Amino acid sequence: MVQLIDLIVLIFIGLFIYQFWQLRKQSESALAYSLDYCERNNIQFVSVARKKTKIRIFQKKMFEWHSEFEFEFSGNGEDSNKGCLSLIDQRLVDISTEAYRVH
Repeated sequence: MVQLIDLIVLIFIGLFIYQFWQLRKQSESALAYSLDYCERNNIQFVSVARKKTKIRIFQKKMFEWHSEFEFEFSGNGEDSNKGCLSLIDQRLVDISTEAYRVH
C-alpha cells in the first residue's frame, strides 16, 4: 500500500525533474538567442552562462521562469565584452550589451 510519505517523495522528485527540464530548455534558448544576436551584428560569440533565475507563480501562467544570462562576445577578435539576455520561459524579453570596439 502506498503511504503519504511515498506520494510526497514522488511529487518532489517529479517537480525536481520538471525544474531541471525547464532550466535546460531555457539554457538552450539563451544559447540560440545569443548566437543569433552575434551573427546579426557581425561579432564573435564566446560563451553564455546563467546569472540568476526566479520562479514566479500565478502571474500570467501558473509557473514562469524569469532568468538572466550573461554572454561574452568580441567585436574585434581581441577584446572580450559582455551582454545580458533576459528571458521569461523560452521567450526573449531584452538584450543589452556594453559598448564595444569593432574591427
